[in-house]
Amino acid sequence: MRHAFASRHFLKMMGYFVVAALITMFVGIGVTAGTILSGVLSAALIGFLGLLLGLVSTILIRGVFGLMQTGRVIQYFCFFFGTWSGVCLSSLLFSSLVVTSGPLTALVVVAIGFGAATLTGDVPTKGRTWLPMRTPKRD
Repeated sequence: MRHAFASRHFLKMMGYFVVAALITMFVGIGVTAGTILSGVLSAALIGFLGLLLGLVSTILIRGVFGLMQTGRVIQYFCFFFGTWSGVCLSSLLFSSLVVTSGPLTALVVVAIGFGAATLTGDVPTKGRTWLPMRTPKRD
């Protein structure tokens, strides 16, 4: 599956991440929201920043190290740290948001988001590797 419509894929993935953040807050895994409004706004911020920072850092790593594929391990770490940044920023902006474990929250959001996207076919699995692959050198 090629990402012919990158903006559509980005919006779908953002939806997965926002819903994953809402589920994580509702269940109370590492974070709880004091009000519905702060929960919805912080879930949107966590989902957006997680996806944006994860995407940008994945692209940077791929370019800096000359990788054809970053591999799922590096990609998931990038999205984990991006999501963790979103959790940290949300806790600063919304005083009714109680964060007991930012890393746990980020881990669960990324796991739910990518798990759901993979199960529904929005994240391709064919031709993808877990470890990075360098771009072949041209002679």
